[in-house]
Order: sequence, then C-alpha cells, then structure tokens
Amino acid sequence: MSNIVYLHNDPILMELDSSVDKKAAKKMIAFKYFNGDEMLLNEYLIDNDYSDCNSSYKDFYIEPKSQLEFSF
Repeated sequence: MSNIVYLHNDPILMELDSSVDKKAAKKMIAFKYFNGDEMLLNEYLIDNDYSDCNSSYKDFYIEPKSQLEFSF
C-alpha cells in the first residue's frame, strides 16, 4: 500500500513547530531533552530532515519604498 501516510508524533518536533521564537525554543528544547547541548539538537534535527520554516523567507525580503510626502 503506497498511499499510507505516516504521522510523526515526535514531541521535540511538535514543540519546535508550535513555537513562535525558534531561537529561544531551540535553547529550551536543548536544555529539556539534550542536557543543554545545542549541537546534539542540531544533529537530531538534521537526522529527522527538519527545516526551519522561517529560513525560507530570508531570501524573499522586499526593498522598502520611500514614504510619499506631500508638499503644501
């Protein structure tokens, strides 16, 4: 059966996905599950093919336009 969908209920990935501040969440998760070692957390995320959803937006910044001013 090739149409089976596997749901991953990994608490680390779920907690990281539901967080707003990814940097702070990574520090907290590293403290909670990996005895404060962020390198182990990064290896764990690489092994699970986790990619930050915020990292894809860095390349698409739009240049701000100057504000229009009215001369009276």
